[in-house]
Amino acid sequence: MHVVDLTIDQPQQSMQQLVRTYENILSLEGASVSAVSQFESEGLTLLEEGWQLKLVSHRGSMLVPQIMVVATYEK
Repeated sequence: MHVVDLTIDQPQQSMQQLVRTYENILSLEGASVSAVSQFESEGLTLLEEGWQLKLVSHRGSMLVPQIMVVATYEK
């Protein structure tokens, strides 16, 4: 086998994936840190470490005062 054959026959490097979930159940006083703020602060750190943001989703409603940010990163 030639060196080129060895390179082609090797399995492709698997994509690393990281899913982060940030939740915030709003208290009556509203004194807690928001999930969006947590996502923004950690997101910058992950980007510096070489992770690429692929998908972000937000959930929450007036009836269920819970904010959830789900962020998917790939490396």
